[in-house]
Amino acid sequence: MSNTINNWSEDDVLALPAVENDSFERKGTRLLDLRLPGVREDDVLNELAKQLSAFSNTGGGQIIYGVANNGAVDSGGVALSVKGRQSTKEWLEDVIPKLTEFEIVGFNVYEIGPKLGASDIATGKALFVVDVPDSDRAPHQSKRDSKYYVRLGGKSSPATHRLIEDIRNRQKHPLLNISSIQLQITGLPVSLEESSHRPTIDGEVQIAFHFSLENIGHVIARNACLRLEGSGSFRWRGYDNSTLRRRGQTSTIARAFWEFLDPIYPGMKIEFWVNAVMNACYVPQSGGTPFGGPWLIDRKNLADTQLSWWLFADNAPAKQGVATMEDLGFEKAAAIAVDGDPRGGLIRLTYKLMP
Repeated sequence: MSNTINNWSEDDVLALPAVENDSFERKGTRLLDLRLPGVREDDVLNELAKQLSAFSNTGGGQIIYGVANNGAVDSGGVALSVKGRQSTKEWLEDVIPKLTEFEIVGFNVYEIGPKLGASDIATGKALFVVDVPDSDRAPHQSKRDSKYYVRLGGKSSPATHRLIEDIRNRQKHPLLNISSIQLQITGLPVSLEESSHRPTIDGEVQIAFHFSLENIGHVIARNACLRLEGSGSFRWRGYDNSTLRRRGQTSTIARAFWEFLDPIYPGMKIEFWVNAVMNACYVPQSGGTPFGGPWLIDRKNLADTQLSWWLFADNAPAKQGVATMEDLGFEKAAAIAVDGDPRGGLIRLTYKLMP
C-alpha cells in the first residue's frame, strides 16, 4: 500500500492483507455505531480501550471500524454521527484520551467516505480509522478494566507482569515537550505622520514569548536546558528567573541557552516567559487606505521569520521545533497592541477601517 494513512481511501482499506497482524485490526460496524439497535456504549468503550492499550504498548497500529473480519465493508459502514449532532469522528477524538492511563499522545482519527462511482460504503456512513502511535509513555493501561494489553499474533491480549516491566524499562531518558507558545507584544514604536495623522509603526518591537513545557514521559528530567534562536534581528532580553537561568553569553544576541533551575518530574507542566526585541514595520499607504501592509519583520514577510528551539534533558536526544511569526499569530498580537496604545484614539479608529 503506497498511500500514507491520512490519505487512505476505501480501496486502500479493502486492499489490506486478508489476515490481521500486529499492526492493524478490523472491527465491525456494531463495535462503534451507537445508532444501531442493541449496541451498548459500554461495550464499544471497553473494546476501544483494550485496543488502544494493546497497540500503544507494542509498536502502534490502526483500528479500522466498519469492516468485517473477511475484509469487506460491514453493513455499509458506520453512521457519520453517534449521538445527537456530534460526529462519530469528534466523539472518538473526545473519548480516546479518557480511556487509558496514561493518555495516549499523538493519536489520529480518520474518516473515509464512499469512493466515486460504485462504493460499498452507504450514503451517510463512513469507515473510521484510529491510528495509534508507538507510545513513548508506554505501558498504557485500559481504564475500563484496569488491565494492560499487547499485540501478539495479530490479537490484542492481556500482558504478563514480566512483559509490562520490559515495556516500562524501554524508556531510559526523560521526554520533554513544548506543548504551546503564546506571543504577546508588549511594546510598539507608533508614530503619527504630521501631514495626515496616519499612524506609522517602524522600529523595535518588544515581544514576550510564553512557553508551556511538559514532561510527558516516565523519567524525571534532572538537568534540562532550552536553546532558543530567532532569525533576523531577534535579540533576547529578560526572562523568568524563577524558572530559568541564562547560560553562556549574556549579550543580547539571537541565540541563547537557558537552564531550568529545578527537576521536571513525569507529568509535570511548567510555564515560563522569555522576552525578545526585533525590528518590524507596518506603514500607511497613500490615498484613502489608512493602513498599508502586510506586517514585515526585517522587511520580510512574517512567514519568513522563525523561532527555533531545542530541548535537552539528561541523556535524552535533543528535541527540536520551529514556528514562524505567522504561525504564532504576530499580526493578531500586534493589532491588540496597537488598539491598546495610550495614544490610540486615531490608531484604533484607522485600524478598524481596515477591510
